[in-house]
Order: sequence, then C-alpha cells, then structure tokens
Amino acid sequence: MKKNRLSILLFSAVIFAVIIYSAYGMVNQGKEEDYISVSVIVNDSSSERWDAFREGLEQGAEDNHVHLNLVSTGKFQNVQEEQPIVKRELDGSADGVIVAPYSSDTDVVLPGETAKPTVLIQTGIETDTLFTTVMTDHVKFGETLGDMAVEGGEKTVGIFSGNQNQIGMRQRLKALKQRLSEAGVEIAWVISDKELYKKMRNQDYFKNASVDAVLSLENDDTEKAVDLILNTENLSWHIYGEGRSEKLMYYLDKGTIRELLVPNEYYMGYQSMCLAAQAVQYHTGKTEQTEVDFFRVTKDNLYDEETSRILFPTVR
Repeated sequence: MKKNRLSILLFSAVIFAVIIYSAYGMVNQGKEEDYISVSVIVNDSSSERWDAFREGLEQGAEDNHVHLNLVSTGKFQNVQEEQPIVKRELDGSADGVIVAPYSSDTDVVLPGETAKPTVLIQTGIETDTLFTTVMTDHVKFGETLGDMAVEGGEKTVGIFSGNQNQIGMRQRLKALKQRLSEAGVEIAWVISDKELYKKMRNQDYFKNASVDAVLSLENDDTEKAVDLILNTENLSWHIYGEGRSEKLMYYLDKGTIRELLVPNEYYMGYQSMCLAAQAVQYHTGKTEQTEVDFFRVTKDNLYDEETSRILFPTVR
C-alpha cells in the first residue's frame, strides 16, 4: 500500500514538473520571438578602442529587445576583406545591420540593393541619403584639430591622414588643411595610413622630416605617433589627434600627447542600435542623419566629471 502511494506521488511529481517545464518553455519562446537580431561590423572588432561603442550597443540592444551580434573581425587591409562579411550578414538571418564602412564606395561596401535596415557609423558613403548615418561632423572635427595646433603655437606640422578611402577622413583632412593655411601654419607632409605603415619601417624618415607637431585624424594613427616617439631616438614632437583608447589616455596623462579629440562613441553605439531596431520593428524605410559630439581632452581635464562620463561610460 505504501509502495503504491509512493509511486502515485512520484508519478504526480513528474507530471507536475513536465507541465511546469512546458509552460516555462512556451512563455520563453514567446519572449524569444519578441527579439530581433542586429549584426554589427567594424574594423578590428576586438580592439579596446571600441569599448565605449560596444557598451553603447549593449545598452541599446537591452533597451530595444535586440540580440546583438558583434561580428568578429581582424584588421581590414582593404575593402575586399570587409565586403564579403557585410554581404554574408545581409544575406543571413540578421534583421538589420550596423556597418563602419572601410570605403565610401557604395557599390563595393553594400553591393546591390538591400531590403534590410542598414545603419552606417563613423563615416558616410557617396550616397548618404540612402542610409541612416550616425557620425561626427567631419568638417567641424578637422577645423577643431587645426585650432588645437594653432592655439598650441605650432609652426610646422605633419599630418597622419588615416584611411583616405573614407569620405569622412577626406572631409577632415580638407578642413584641417584649410584651417592651418588660414593661420599660416606650414604643413611639411601628409601621410595616409597605408603610407605610414611603410614609412614606420624606416624611422630615419621622420628624423629627417622634422616637424613641431603631428596631427592625427584617427585613433590608430595617433597610437602610431606615440610609438614613433617612444621607439625612435632623438625624435620629439607634440601630438594632437583623435583617440579614446586606454593607451592614448595613459600617454595623454604622461604628457606625451598634447591634446585629444574624443568622439562620444557610447552615444554612437547606443543611437545606431536604437535606429536599427526602430527600422526593423516599424518598417518605416525612413533614413536619418544623426550627429555625434566630440570633446577636447587634455591632461588638465582628463579626470573632470564630464570627460570621465564620455571616456568611461558605465552601463547600468
């Protein structure tokens, strides 16, 4: 009799567990169906320079019920390395895509027409109005970088001009050169990222091409300017440029870097994710151009409250 009761109790417990598990599965399946998927493609995705951008993406994904897929990438050497990754994500299961284009050639980066919402970050392409963009005002950025050098009293400068395949970098360079010309600052040389890679093998080039300061249009080249000072004997110059990596903050604090321009990349990540999610959820087909602020950061204001909020955002 006791065995029968025990068997009935065990059987009832198993049935109850099955019912609970099934109900839980049905509820969570419904929750999963509420989520959408957005893939994000940037150059060298594991680099720490994307930390704030990544935090913004994650917060935007949480707020909008998005499965975030930050695609693993290495450092692109050309657009042909980025293009198949973009195409794979557009052809795959992602509902929307966020891309930092290596090149501003529309047909190369985004081949053919895509029905999936696509948000461009960091730099635009030749037909910006066809896509939603989230990026800095590149003309204003170049002008501000020029102002920094002029205010610093620099007379002769060299420019690390970044990836000139990007329309954003070309706009920065044009505005920078114009501002320096207006102030009578001599530009000794302009070196793109491709040329810089080659010239760093021959460090005597920079000894012989002496300048008071180097102005860099993007984070990686600013890091290279620091590396050249640290690794080249009798080479000294003031450094002004874009940057937000921990390495650059360290050398700004040490005094190796004179001043940095820091885009609000947390906001760039958050806003690009929100716009991608809205485009997927509401099928609006509407495109928007969102401007991302940038900030001048020196050793003196590095630890100010506002600066810290931009440099070290905390996802709550």
